[in-house]
Amino acid sequence: MEITYGQIVKAIKEKGCKNFEDIQRETEAGTVCGCCEDDINDIIKEHVK
Repeated sequence: MEITYGQIVKAIKEKGCKNFEDIQRETEAGTVCGCCEDDINDIIKEHVK
């Protein structure tokens, strides 16, 4: 599954995602092997105030 940085940012800004589980639910990112969890958490830290 290929979820982009932009799709994750969009989920944060437009869907109100605030944590890894929210991102998984909205985009399915990190649901296959989970190896991108650290990257997703970094994006969340960058964009969630």
